[in-house]
Amino acid sequence: MVLMENDVIFAYMNERDKNHEVARGIFEKIRAGELGVDLSSVGLIEMELIYRSQGREERLLHDLAALLALPNVRYVPLTPEVVVTSVYLRRRFGLSFFDSHYAAEALGLDGKILSFDEAYDRIPGLVRVDPRTL
Repeated sequence: MVLMENDVIFAYMNERDKNHEVARGIFEKIRAGELGVDLSSVGLIEMELIYRSQGREERLLHDLAALLALPNVRYVPLTPEVVVTSVYLRRRFGLSFFDSHYAAEALGLDGKILSFDEAYDRIPGLVRVDPRTL
């Protein structure tokens, strides 16, 4: 299992995204049982905020239902320890709000994060798995 950052999910859901084909391959591996992923509960909040800001809440319901139907996915709950670690990571490494939460969650799991975002490469103890390598 590896924590999958929302950039992979958004790339998959947006056919115009430059990483769409790579993300599609990741989701095919998940469906086939070749890859298990953790998804952040904070990622669900990020999705809700983005879809709501774009007036696409009906699409959110559709996309969430598709995520919930995936096998080999575990949802990671938010804990006080993750929040404390995310504040530290934001202050120390200048990560964005959501990126700091994903990094903190990954560090609390196995120290790996599946993401296109190179910002994670600066975090000691965190290994970014580039989706293009799978």
